[in-house]
Amino acid sequence: MKLDVNGMITNNDDAEIYRDWLGVTVTSPADILDNLPTDGSDVEIGINSGGGEVDAANEIYTALRNYPGKVITKIESSAYSAASIIAMAGDTVQISPVAQLMIHNASTYVGGNHNDLDKTSNALKSTDKAIAKAYSVKTGRPVDEFLDLMDKESWIGADDALELGLVDEVMTFEKEPITNSISTVLPQKVLNRVKKLIGENKKLKNNATNSQPSEHDKLVQAKLAILNGGE
Repeated sequence: MKLDVNGMITNNDDAEIYRDWLGVTVTSPADILDNLPTDGSDVEIGINSGGGEVDAANEIYTALRNYPGKVITKIESSAYSAASIIAMAGDTVQISPVAQLMIHNASTYVGGNHNDLDKTSNALKSTDKAIAKAYSVKTGRPVDEFLDLMDKESWIGADDALELGLVDEVMTFEKEPITNSISTVLPQKVLNRVKKLIGENKKLKNNATNSQPSEHDKLVQAKLAILNGGE
């Protein structure tokens, strides 16, 4: 089964407002959790998202990590911000050669006195560490390494993501193999010659007598020769 993380990542309560009232493409935890296979079969998660709410992304990440079957996350174009957290949930993480991840510090809006601002600052720092932990668990690299990358707002292409260990595979796209099977479409030149022979055949049938079976046989042989590449 394939499920998609598209558009903005938001919570379950707000998803209906964005989707039905504003016409915005969103993904909520329920969109993924409620549609996971019940038999534990393998699942693919296609990711094309600019990110969104960290808590919603964390809920999806945890559910996928707990899922008993194999999870393949596929970064098809973008896994930015919170979407990059979900990408880390795959047992195998794949990325298109033209796709990117973007990781950065968490942000929010706040008002109030200095105590309120200090509390929010501490909450954001804690959130950053939690996000960096997802990257660290996937790669085996230190949390501080990803905190530094997040602090710089890092855009990471396919090859760099593979080198960092954020992905396991860069997707490859193989063309269908060429076979030596005979095409069912005949060249127009051959079709024209066959049409001519059919017309001659009709004339022969109209004028046929018991003394003319050999001419008909010759015409049949001529048709077969054309279809087999002869003259």
